Amino acid sequence: MEGVVDSVRRIVSKWVNTSSPLIADLSLGSQIVQIKCTKRFRVNDEIMIRNALVYETGLRIEEIIDENTVRLSSITLSQDWTVNENAVLVKTINEMFVQGVYFGDPDVIPEFPAITVFGTDRTSEWLTLDSTSERYELQINIYVLDSTHEFGHRFLLQMADAIQTGLKKNIYPLVGDHEVTALKADIIACDKFIKVSDASIFSEGNRVIVEDSCMMQEAFVQAVVDHETIALYQGISDNYSKDDTIVIAPERFIYNSWPSSIDFGKVHKGDLLQAATISWFAEEEELQNMRKQDPQLK
Repeated sequence: MEGVVDSVRRIVSKWVNTSSPLIADLSLGSQIVQIKCTKRFRVNDEIMIRNALVYETGLRIEEIIDENTVRLSSITLSQDWTVNENAVLVKTINEMFVQGVYFGDPDVIPEFPAITVFGTDRTSEWLTLDSTSERYELQINIYVLDSTHEFGHRFLLQMADAIQTGLKKNIYPLVGDHEVTALKADIIACDKFIKVSDASIFSEGNRVIVEDSCMMQEAFVQAVVDHETIALYQGISDNYSKDDTIVIAPERFIYNSWPSSIDFGKVHKGDLLQAATISWFAEEEELQNMRKQDPQLK
């Protein structure tokens, strides 16, 4: 259960704290912004631009032009933003950030908005003659201050929608122990052969995950060609740079997951809070490897 909770926390954090660095300078008055990746942004998202010293809020995405370009609404920028100053485009909700994504559901939460993730149930049943289906059920709670009814409720709905979208985009989450190797050559979309630092961590038929700072893709190994090359059954659909991409060999396989329901209401945790509970489940195949010659307890 612990690995599953950690995995969901990771997904939630990415989707409620979405950000991407600028890859081209943004001039005063411009509406076109070029960033590293637009994958987790949506039309009409509220965003801000910031660097280490200053920030600018009150902006919205009017159009997502391609995987690296967005068009802002007609609001005019108040200053230039440059790559050298590490300017970043950041998704916000009501000009606020999530203050914490907690493991478990603590009685005292120091700052809001906040999110908690905890396991509620685990069940097991036979799937095949030598494997079981392990089912994990989790709750993701979202808490926002109930400052005014409409403001608080709109904020809550937007947060819940962002998290639900992220969970639906990651129905095969990375869970538990895994091995990692570096990418040795850039991947061009549709590539079936991948150059890695250590191909020995992969085996024929096993899963492989390619991940950079803004996206990930799952594939299956067709063959280990040599000590630094693996062949995939299907090509990778996006471009990946060797400078910031890792290649992962998972040891566990979640074959199904889904945010099945969302409940809305109010709770007291020191303050009166608007709250939403997302119920999420995942199913994993676990090999039992039981043999007749193994000793059996009577």
